[in-house]
Amino acid sequence: MTVEIRRSRAADVGGIADVCTRGYRATYRGLLPDEHIERTIRDFYGEDRIAGEIDPAPPHWLGYVVAVEPGAGVPGERVVGAAGGAVTGDATGELYVLYLDPDRRGEGIGTRLLDHVTGQLLEHGATGMWVSVTEGNELGLPFYRARGFIEAGRRPAYTEPDTEPDMQSHNGSDVPHSVRMYRPIGRSRSSMIPECND
Repeated sequence: MTVEIRRSRAADVGGIADVCTRGYRATYRGLLPDEHIERTIRDFYGEDRIAGEIDPAPPHWLGYVVAVEPGAGVPGERVVGAAGGAVTGDATGELYVLYLDPDRRGEGIGTRLLDHVTGQLLEHGATGMWVSVTEGNELGLPFYRARGFIEAGRRPAYTEPDTEPDMQSHNGSDVPHSVRMYRPIGRSRSSMIPECND
């Protein structure tokens, strides 16, 4: 089936919630505590929150981009991937989210979503982009490396220590870290990495 990449619409809310929920669980099961996984899904990928983020609010949020295909035996389209980013600083962007239907990995859909968000960032003047990938994410790290991102630092993963004590001792370690990865985009293509101080 043909997969189309486009800006999201209100009718996509349920599909985005579904693909982000299933993608997040498939990515982090065994890597992060189940309680944290379910809390993150509830906080970030519930339909109410996604409905409020469908419309772009540039430059701080460029809206969701979706990969859709004709519905299999049902009218309408089916969301098989979702991504979103923002301009976060002077000529710098960030990819905040990119998830696929776990059964659709390896088809080039993630690359097409990443390319679309990169194009949005370029339209808003970005010359470089960041992404954070949880250490141990053996799907995400190789994906971004293969697309020109290089490791530029580490920071504690997004958690709320007062409400997430389970993150303090998972697998006998402290709070998991995110690998900060950067790549230049557009004409500049400078190999100089801005300071990673977030």
